[in-house]
Amino acid sequence: GADKRLVYEQIGEKLPHTFRFNPLKGPVGAQQAFFRQQGFEFDPLEGREDIFQISYQPYPIGRSLTHFLGHIYVQDIASMIPALVLDPQPGEWVLDMSAAPGSKTTLMGILMQNRGLIVANDIVSKRLRALGKNVERIGLSNTLVYKWFGEQFGNAYFEIFDRVLLDPACSGIGTLHKNPEILTWWTPNHCIRMAEIQRNLLQSGIKALRPGGTLVYSTCTLTPEENEAVIQYALDNFPVELEAIELPWMRTWPGLTSFEDQQFHPDLARTIRLYPVDRQTEGFYVAKLRKTGAMRTPRQDKRKPPKRMPFLNHKTSPVKKYIDHLIRHFAIPEKIFKKYRYLMMKEHISFISKEVDDFPVYGAPVQIGLPMAKQMDHASKLNTNGCHLLGKHVKQMTLDLPDLPTLQQYVNREPLEIAVEERGQYLISYQNNILGYGVADKGQLKSQFPKGDWPFDVLNT
Repeated sequence: GADKRLVYEQIGEKLPHTFRFNPLKGPVGAQQAFFRQQGFEFDPLEGREDIFQISYQPYPIGRSLTHFLGHIYVQDIASMIPALVLDPQPGEWVLDMSAAPGSKTTLMGILMQNRGLIVANDIVSKRLRALGKNVERIGLSNTLVYKWFGEQFGNAYFEIFDRVLLDPACSGIGTLHKNPEILTWWTPNHCIRMAEIQRNLLQSGIKALRPGGTLVYSTCTLTPEENEAVIQYALDNFPVELEAIELPWMRTWPGLTSFEDQQFHPDLARTIRLYPVDRQTEGFYVAKLRKTGAMRTPRQDKRKPPKRMPFLNHKTSPVKKYIDHLIRHFAIPEKIFKKYRYLMMKEHISFISKEVDDFPVYGAPVQIGLPMAKQMDHASKLNTNGCHLLGKHVKQMTLDLPDLPTLQQYVNREPLEIAVEERGQYLISYQNNILGYGVADKGQLKSQFPKGDWPFDVLNT
């Protein structure tokens, strides 16, 4: 019927590039001006001042210096909606059950202002690597990355999380515009198998959610078996209710209340469907559930005791001497370092939001927080992540590059003939955009800009 027509009309459609800026990496206005300086043209999406659409790109956006620095994340509009609907708040504990490659995780981290804690999970190793890289590129210091089967969370983290996002693997019918080959292998039986996995994951997510908490379920498919039928299963079996989703800036369709000979609860109309023909987005389905009561506690023999991670505060040895050095060297106010907890990992120091203090860590996370500094013999040296996130608090040992040719030299890792008063590490910026660091010695500034996979050409845009 009409739903099938809306699905098939997307085949061959080329969707516009949409993206968002990253306030964790500095003033968004400065990021926008710098992006335009590289030759890119873009406009805000109608009704949203924080989502942008590319109108001209001199070369692929993913090869830009702005992208490399983590100032932007390219993401389809529909893919942003689950995190926006979940609306995680600073200080909360949030579970992203199927997080890779990290588009929704990074948006949630920004919404949470890098406070609170996100457990970002995926079971596929290749996708997990992409998740870890994006967490670092965007600069999330409030994230634990796990490699678990999603079904494990319900028992291990029973009724712990304030909010849960479940965007499970699906048949992907909403992405036919870029993956038309789906039609060559899709079968009703495949859809049924996917729905069984999705129901099990949803059960686990609901168990991990505290009473009163919010869970958002989303897929990039449009089959009722993987969407409305899965939510109907949750309504029938668990203490949850559906909440309305308000997106005045986006055209949405209500969820189905019937399909063929199956009737769904009338509240399924509170879920939403997105069709590509409406606003040039991927096809998507989103449901918002509120947990209304407690569930039966799992047997204790299924719940191993949590680990006590060796997190340190800024006044605890051995991390204290390294933090004290950064405070003296860069004149960073001590109160900034009180916001974090620290982990000594080989020669690196990682930091993570202080809300990890009371969090029960089960198993072994594959990534904890963000590496921020390197341990030296009697000092410490900020790495690029540390410069990006702490740079706005640095009061001395800073250098703003004067022009584009000098910027080009810096990103090419060439020595800069710039007079500086003191030797040592300097924070490097360009027009209020923090780039990284350099080391001054013998009248030269040695660039320590991270090596990219391609040369950045900021002069010939």
